[in-house]
Amino acid sequence: MEQGVTNMKDKHDGKPATAKLRRFRRSEDGTFTVEAVIWFPIFFILLAIIMNITMVFYTESQIMRVVQDANRAVSLNLIENEDDAETFIQEQLAYLDAPFTVETTITSTLVTTVLTTPATELMPFNFMTSAFNGINVGARAQHIIEY
Repeated sequence: MEQGVTNMKDKHDGKPATAKLRRFRRSEDGTFTVEAVIWFPIFFILLAIIMNITMVFYTESQIMRVVQDANRAVSLNLIENEDDAETFIQEQLAYLDAPFTVETTITSTLVTTVLTTPATELMPFNFMTSAFNGINVGARAQHIIEY
């Protein structure tokens, strides 16, 4: 019997439960962990959104460069017609693996190309892309024909 009472005292240190509860409530150990658990997902979501939007703008600049190169090639008679210009653009942007709509128009003085693609197709992370559904990225360029 004596041994059972000793084990009980060791287990509870002889302090009432309310005193332990008060000590636990006042303790500030681990408060950084709680804050980190709360803020980490918010920062992660914000970082993912920023990276998605940044990659859309980066890809848009690459698309614009390719469209301008195609128009310049048409202007210098290196590419002869609209279909060849559109094929050139599709081939140059094939690495993006996104659906493009390309329309090239050649008149006697100008070559004009318009390219559109969904913004969600240019985002590296499939995270919160539903907010960007229906938004298209476009590139439009004109070049004076020089030949």
